[in-house]
Parts: sequence; C-alpha cells; structure tokens
Amino acid sequence: MTDMLVLGFDTLDGAHNARNKLVELNNEFLLKLDQAVEVVRNPDGKLKIQEERSLAGAGAIGGAFWGLLFGLIFLVPAFGMAVGAASGAVAGHFAKYGITKEYMNQINENIKPGQSGLFILADDVKLDRVIPMLASFHPRVLRTSLSMDQEKALREAFGSGAG
Repeated sequence: MTDMLVLGFDTLDGAHNARNKLVELNNEFLLKLDQAVEVVRNPDGKLKIQEERSLAGAGAIGGAFWGLLFGLIFLVPAFGMAVGAASGAVAGHFAKYGITKEYMNQINENIKPGQSGLFILADDVKLDRVIPMLASFHPRVLRTSLSMDQEKALREAFGSGAG
C-alpha cells in the first residue's frame, strides 16, 4: 500500500528543508520514497513546484497528475462557479484513486499563501519513526492511503513511463 502524505509548513522554505531530511531518511530505509514534490505558495498565491528528480523512477507519476491535482487544490477555489462544475467532475475522477475532495480541501486549508507543502508518495512509511525526525520543521501532517488497485490505476493513468 502506498501512502500519500502532505506535510504543510508555516514557512516558504519548510517544505524544501523537510524534503532534504526525507531523502536522508529514505537512504536510511525508514521509508521507501517514491516521489516528493515541493509546493511553495507565495504570499501572492502563486505556486512554485519542485519535484525531487532523483527519486522519480520509470513508474513515477507524471507531471499531468501533479498539475491537475495542484490546480484543483489551489487554483479552482479562486475561480469560483465558472470552473466549479468542470472541476467537480475532475475531482470525482481523483476520488477513484483515493484522493477525495475532502482530502483536497484539507490540503488547501493547511497550505495558505506564504506557506509551503511537501507532497510525498511512499511505501512502507514508519510514521512513528519518521514524523518525530521531522518535528523540528513543525509539519502539519495529512495522510491518505491508496490501495494497490488505486495505485496501479493512478500509475497507468498518469505514469511518466512504463511501470
């Protein structure tokens, strides 16, 4: 089973610093980090997205997935009803991958302008050991688990290569 963890930080550099620590923890086998995508939500609301390239293997989830997801989470609420109906259909599509509209709303509430977030896909996460090692960054932790079928469907739909 794969976990999608979202760590929210009160600072613009919190996600970057925590990402570096997670790569260290990955090298210590405390989790099997598949992908880590850093999002900085500037004070004006604009997004800056940085993926940890060294982790993205052949079966990695591609940029289309992250772009759609971040658009739904951070941009659609700003556009209101004009985009609402279409985004509702896309959000429903994500639900079949284990990423519900409620989860997306929680993310939006936890990463405000002037803050950052770290989106992580990982297997074998030992949360009881990993989260305390990130405590100095003061993350807000959101988690959803994807079943093997949901993960497979997600990789087939959005994978950047043959998985």
